[in-house]
Amino acid sequence: MHLSSARQAGNLPLFIEKPLSHNLDQVEQLPPRVLVGYNLRYDQSLRQFKQSLEGKKITAARIVCESWLPDWRPGRDYRETYSAKKALGGGVLLDLSHEIDYALWFFGSVKTVKAKLKMAPELEIETEAIADLQLTFDSGIIAEIHLSYASQKFARYCEVKTAGGKILRWDYIPNNDMYLEEMKHFARVVAGKEAPLVTAADGINVLKVIEQAKNQ
Repeated sequence: MHLSSARQAGNLPLFIEKPLSHNLDQVEQLPPRVLVGYNLRYDQSLRQFKQSLEGKKITAARIVCESWLPDWRPGRDYRETYSAKKALGGGVLLDLSHEIDYALWFFGSVKTVKAKLKMAPELEIETEAIADLQLTFDSGIIAEIHLSYASQKFARYCEVKTAGGKILRWDYIPNNDMYLEEMKHFARVVAGKEAPLVTAADGINVLKVIEQAKNQ
């Protein structure tokens, strides 16, 4: 429903929750001031980690986001939530696309996408529960991305390997500050003081990776 709602807003500045849409149909028909809700871009520790990589020769990266879907929303039947339903845009590729977004933010344009998608019968859901991606970037960097609804162990991190063999790591720590920073930024976008940090083009680039992954 993201695009149909956005078209009703005319040329107003818009905040659109991630992902931008469920596929690439008509995604080009958006107003100029769109901010896509990839909130990890505002996580201070991730921003610092990105800065620490500047000037380093990076060869590879491993990005992981895994958790147990039944734990996400206590008191609700997870099988009835959007995450479990194809028609509602569920599945780890769309739902956990934050990791794809920040991989593109870190490493730039993608040359090739390889993917293996798996269901998790024990979860009794319609959507893919596990996705293993291998992105090869124009720079030559290869990033492996592991996304999972089906792990009873929570993990969310990024490991980057440099040409010298050193491993640099970032671990996600839950925080509310990134959401506040995101909304403050959007207020400045509305006021015409700043351009969107995460643009519609960024959201489209994430969807292009997802579409390639789904079509294998």
